[in-house]
Amino acid sequence: MILRLSHTLRELQRLSREAPEATFQDDAFEAMKELIRFDTGFWGGGIPSEPAVMHYVHLFRISLAEMHPAFEKAKSHPKMIESVARAANNAGRAQIFNTKEAGIDFFYKPFDVDQLISIYLHDTDLGLYHVLSLYRSGEEHFTEQERLLFESAVPHLLDAYRENQLQHISSSNWDSCPLSPAAALVDWEGVVHFARPAFVELIRSEYPDWHGPKVPEAMRRMKEGSFIGKAVAASFTQKNDSLYLMVMRKKGLLDELSARELEVAKQLARGLSHKDIASHLAITPATARNHVASILAKLGCNKTVQVATMLQNEGGL
Repeated sequence: MILRLSHTLRELQRLSREAPEATFQDDAFEAMKELIRFDTGFWGGGIPSEPAVMHYVHLFRISLAEMHPAFEKAKSHPKMIESVARAANNAGRAQIFNTKEAGIDFFYKPFDVDQLISIYLHDTDLGLYHVLSLYRSGEEHFTEQERLLFESAVPHLLDAYRENQLQHISSSNWDSCPLSPAAALVDWEGVVHFARPAFVELIRSEYPDWHGPKVPEAMRRMKEGSFIGKAVAASFTQKNDSLYLMVMRKKGLLDELSARELEVAKQLARGLSHKDIASHLAITPATARNHVASILAKLGCNKTVQVATMLQNEGGL
């Protein structure tokens, strides 16, 4: 049992780095089949609300086009409500259902599902939930051992999914350019879809009482590309029309510089004179001198070489 679980967790870790974004969930389901026998499955997540806002829904070897309309019709049925409530009220603990005994076979029978094991996980920091279910046809029930294996593996599976999604969004090479530890995927309304634990810690250094699902209103500056607060700074990189990679870090001295001052500082760090800086940035030499004086004062430096060192250390070059 322990060896099977260990092997599956290692495979999930590998998939987090190597699986294509588009196939990760199917690949993860295949990995889980080495741990527990099942035929089909469900995986979804989003914001608990009325109705629930789903960030993603993925079905393994079942047609979403067929199951979704059927669920929409069945979700108000008392027995369906009861089974969903049972999973939600026991968040973090896997539940086993015989569909006939639970009175929900009217929904599952057309999809050849007789037994299912389901787990509901609620991330209280981000205000998100994730639900995973494995489906089995026939009379063979899921066992208590299988329930424990599933319950143990799912948190690792979700971690692997988060890392896989963030890795692909960053468009970076995993080995040579790993993501910042404090990274998250947010939409244009500021709703967090995935986030590393360090991301939560840094937000709370700026907003101690923060809880998701949305980042604090002042941080919703995706279109501007960056946010600078009292304790942290963040950058936003757009993935598509609604999703952004948000990378957060502790605020540094360089964040005190204006955009123009940062441009001047970079030129200064390369050894350019006031006159050369003025020429490169299309400003007067007097304006360049004023910027340099302001930069040295803000950074607490008295030599240009110190500016170069600071830019290098904080990634500004």
